[in-house]
Amino acid sequence: LSDNDIKGTIPSEIGNLAGTLEILDLSNNRLKEWIPKSFANFETNNMTSIYLRNNTGLFKPAPLMLCFLPTFDFADDEESCPSERNALKDFFNSAKGLDWTNKKMWLDPYASHCSWHGVDCSSSNATTTLNLTNNGLSGTLSKNIAGLASLEVLDLSDNDIKGSVTSEIGKLTELVSLRLSYNQLTGALPNQITSLKNLKLIQLNDNRIQGTLPIFNWKEKKYSSKEEEYSSFIADCGNPSDFDVSLGCEECTMCCNAQGNCYPQEKTDIQKVNFENYSQFTVVFFACIIGVALVAAILLFFYDKYNNRYLPRESVRDASFVEKDNKRALVAIGSDSSYSFFLGKSWVGWIIALVIAAVQLAMLFIFVEGAEIELWKDSVDVKYTWRCPRDEIECKNTADLNEWGWAAFAFLMATHLLKDIINGSKMILLSSKERQTWNDRIRFFCGGLVLNFVALFTLYVSTIYNKAIATSNTEIVMNSIVILFITDTDEQLYDIFNVIDSSWVARMSGISQDNNIDDNLVGDLMKQNADLQDEVNNLKTKVNGQESRLENICQQMDKMQKMMDSKGLPFASQSRSKSLSGTSIGSNGLSLSTKSAAAIASYDTIQLNAPDEIEESMRYKDIYARAKELL
Repeated sequence: LSDNDIKGTIPSEIGNLAGTLEILDLSNNRLKEWIPKSFANFETNNMTSIYLRNNTGLFKPAPLMLCFLPTFDFADDEESCPSERNALKDFFNSAKGLDWTNKKMWLDPYASHCSWHGVDCSSSNATTTLNLTNNGLSGTLSKNIAGLASLEVLDLSDNDIKGSVTSEIGKLTELVSLRLSYNQLTGALPNQITSLKNLKLIQLNDNRIQGTLPIFNWKEKKYSSKEEEYSSFIADCGNPSDFDVSLGCEECTMCCNAQGNCYPQEKTDIQKVNFENYSQFTVVFFACIIGVALVAAILLFFYDKYNNRYLPRESVRDASFVEKDNKRALVAIGSDSSYSFFLGKSWVGWIIALVIAAVQLAMLFIFVEGAEIELWKDSVDVKYTWRCPRDEIECKNTADLNEWGWAAFAFLMATHLLKDIINGSKMILLSSKERQTWNDRIRFFCGGLVLNFVALFTLYVSTIYNKAIATSNTEIVMNSIVILFITDTDEQLYDIFNVIDSSWVARMSGISQDNNIDDNLVGDLMKQNADLQDEVNNLKTKVNGQESRLENICQQMDKMQKMMDSKGLPFASQSRSKSLSGTSIGSNGLSLSTKSAAAIASYDTIQLNAPDEIEESMRYKDIYARAKELL
């Protein structure tokens, strides 16, 4: 019926001729409005060639199903049969669209695909967004999705899509966001996906993808926030995994495990300064402690030698100072610690102390390995504290650890470790004294070094371990207490040794039983000494007052002497023969004036030499008694 002047609409009943007609040619007429839906029957039979060109009044697009008839002359016309609508129809069928939760307008014969649920288009009707998250999709991904050449956002998350990710997805070169998380996708991710140079978001977590993900050069991409960056590339590269070997993903910014928990995959502080992991940095950490201790000891030694440059060698190495240093060293290293064996001269004691220190460091190193941020390993203790919700693009950190927890951590570390660090430094200082022998220097230095070594390593281990696994304030405190308990093992072992054989322990420490004084007893004795010093000062004050009174008595005795001399009595011959020295009060004892002794002696002389002439001086008897009482 071509090349006529037929007007009006095409009767829908023509569709009933499907399976009968081989050719339907209505071209070059004046037909108008919509092509009947019934023409879709021709696609089902796929045996009729249909020609409708040059009917300017016909509406577009043509019925969707008719566009899939290869012999329809409008099948390649973008206005009548948009290719993206055809690709979406294939996608609908492949993903079992009839079972979708919301399929509004999908496969409507005349509706533009831009009006279908989840589809957004540009001004030129090019599909830019396909968002069907949580919509009951199943089946597989259609290869014809590559027909959506302008697609920028593809979000099919939280569905039940199975099969592998089609390699055709690599043709979506305009794609910026790809969310396929929370599905049942299997197999390996195709290498063609690396063609998506504009991709800034790819979320593949909670699937069953295996192997190793290809390299995207993801680190070159920039983001406005940490949360946005962490959420940009998510996959199941964490542990525990559903497989023997977790998914390999070098560039993933977030790794999730089989339990649905996630953790950011980024460089640690150690890796940012070009160390591979904490274990490698620990070696450098040890070397730094030893190096600093050696340099400090050497500098202090020359400083002490410079200060003593004008002193005689005998006074520098005074035995009393050396003995005091030994006692200070014992107090610093701890008389109740196995480390006190470093102060002894027994090789057995040294070996025991070194073994105990090595065991402590080995136990602490277990926590170093547990703190490694190697998410592909099962052996690490890292807590996956992040959650990537199904209905949100950005992941969230659920950890409750805050500044109060870290403040409690700092308090615990200071109260338990600061004493050892200070005492270790004191030991190193003692080792630098010029008066020490080389054997003493080595003993003091090694003891101080071990104290600092264990204390600083404990602080380092506690910090990195809590940073890796602590999720709350209570957890950081508990972790810290467990680690700090390791530092007390030297004291616990000392107690065991002491219970078994206290004399052997004393020999190992290089001290006698008498010198093995408890620190508390030393403190008590020092307090008693201070109290006694106060009493001495009070006595000095009282004696000074009594001396003043004695001076008055002595003056009166002088008057009595003059009176007796005037009577011709031999009064002063014996008293004056005594040396009347001045009063002196020392710190180690009291020495009263001898004038009081002179007074008593004078009185006795009077009684012996002039018994008949002393009646007048009897009034001085009370003075004599008072002086005698004072003496």
